[in-house]
Amino acid sequence: MAPLRDKRVKTPFVSSVFYFCFFLLLLIIFGAASALFQVKGISLRHLAEVFATQSNDAVSYTVWHVRVPRVLLAVLLGAGLAAAGALLQGMTRNPLSDPEILGVNQGASCFVVIALVLFGEQNASWLILGAAFLGAAAGGSLIYVLAFRSGYSPYRIVLAGSAVSLFLGALTTGTILLHENKLTEILYWMAGKLSGSNWDDIRIILIPVLVALVCSFALAQRMNVLVLGEETAQGLGMNTLRIRRYLSVLIVVLTGSAVAVAGPIGFIGLMVPHMARRLVGHDYRILLPFSALLGANLLVLADFASQWITYPADIPVGIITALLGTPFFVYLLRSKKGDVK
Repeated sequence: MAPLRDKRVKTPFVSSVFYFCFFLLLLIIFGAASALFQVKGISLRHLAEVFATQSNDAVSYTVWHVRVPRVLLAVLLGAGLAAAGALLQGMTRNPLSDPEILGVNQGASCFVVIALVLFGEQNASWLILGAAFLGAAAGGSLIYVLAFRSGYSPYRIVLAGSAVSLFLGALTTGTILLHENKLTEILYWMAGKLSGSNWDDIRIILIPVLVALVCSFALAQRMNVLVLGEETAQGLGMNTLRIRRYLSVLIVVLTGSAVAVAGPIGFIGLMVPHMARRLVGHDYRILLPFSALLGANLLVLADFASQWITYPADIPVGIITALLGTPFFVYLLRSKKGDVK
């Protein structure tokens, strides 16, 4: 019998470094544009004063307390959602896996809405964060049980995710309709929004997201083994059940953090890993950090578009990502090359 070959495309190291540097530069440019574009009163001469810590005029306040937190939040959430999508696609070996499609986002949203109904909206930051984590864990656990009950297959997890997503979405909508007097602002949040972001939002999710990202990168080599298949991974001595549990916790933390501060922002986790594979290959040691960088770029750019396409109106960034993600999802359904291995 001929030995098994690794058919994954390997990208040269120099090319990977180039892509990392290029998209890091793009992220800086996009972030600067989003933070400074059309700020009234700003000029090249005024930039030094804006970045001086002692400056406290209206222009500096707009940049430091309105624009910069929004950009940093987009970077954190874009990186986290993209990494969660890459982990989920590798864990399930399904190119259509995404926290939005498989109901993890809906679980987090549902629990947040129920928590706000039960406990009110005053000083609710930590309540929302905890509810989002619990909801993401509940949605993911339910999908896991349904998909693995009679043996795993990529098709079973998509069907289970679709069913759970529809159920949780209906429960969320029903709760909002029954308590619309209490949840007047929740519909805007449900579309996925970054407007109104502040430094408190950064403080709430900074540690969970960074720790989850670092742990994801540490598991990259094991992901390379896991995507070879259940039997192959077990034959190489891997405890696949334990690794899947670790990965599930990381996905819940990354997704729950995003939902807690910005609502359910969809399709970042679906699109970005596929784009990253095209550029740097399938090695998760490179793919995961590059997906995080590419996801940060995409969400910062999408948020910039959400602010200025309909200026002075500000549409939720989740609408922009959905407009991009829906045709991409259709393309994956029609493509025969949507393989995560």
